Formats: sequence, C-alpha cells, structure tokens
Amino acid sequence: MGRLTAGVLGAALVLGTAGCSHDINAHGNLPTEEAMGRLKVGEQTRADIQTILGTPSSTSLFGGETWYYISNQTAQVAFYAPEELRRQVIAVRFDDQGVLQGVDRLSREDGRVVEVVKRETPTRGTEANFFQEFLGNLGRVSASQMGNNN
Repeated sequence: MGRLTAGVLGAALVLGTAGCSHDINAHGNLPTEEAMGRLKVGEQTRADIQTILGTPSSTSLFGGETWYYISNQTAQVAFYAPEELRRQVIAVRFDDQGVLQGVDRLSREDGRVVEVVKRETPTRGTEANFFQEFLGNLGRVSASQMGNNN
C-alpha cells in the first residue's frame, strides 16, 4: 500500500509542476544577421530591402518613411499574464526617393510606457440593479409574448 501511495503522490507532483512550467513564445519578424549584413545604405531601394528582409511588421505614418521589423519573446506561467523577456525593433529609414538612408536597432529599453487614459461619459438617470430590472419588466409582458394566442 505504501508504494501505491508514493506512486500516486509522485505522479501528482509531476503533473502539478508541469502545469506551472514556463511557455516561451516568439512573435514577429526578426531578420537574420546574414540578411542585415547585406544591407547597403545609399545603394538599395525599398524593393531591394523587401526582397532581403521581407515585409515589415509596420510602417511609419508621419515624418519620412520608416519600416519597422518588430519581434519579441514572452514567457507565461499557467494562467498568469505573459511577461515580455526581450523585444527587438529594426527601423529601416528611406529618403524621399525610396533609397535606404539608415538602419537602427532598438531594444525593449529604448521603448516608452504609454499610459492609456480611461474616460467614461456620464449618462443621465440611474442604473437599475437586477431586481429593479426584473420587477420593472413584469407588467410589460403581454400574453402573445408568453405563447398564449387566445
């Protein structure tokens, strides 16, 4: 009986700790070092860069044209929110003629935290709770809605 109990406890321990293991996930498009070495500032165009690095993750909307190749690596334990371990951004800048002007490498430390403002528009009146809603709707039900077609 002792061996069976020890076996069951051992199996429960293994399964319990397996549920708490880290899931490491990689996301995005990070060009290889070989591809990055093939970039030539002042010589290559947008089409050349897209052939070498692939489609960018994002492009700039304002002030000059910049393509961003973004990747990150996250870890998650069980049901907790994922934690970002590493982020890399490669910013590829072009001049007005579409010729490669420069390449910048950015990491997680170069980013900034942006606070999201939560605003709610107040509404007139009061909010009814469940019982007020239920009792308020009792008199509004007609016989045809109840299935009686007499």
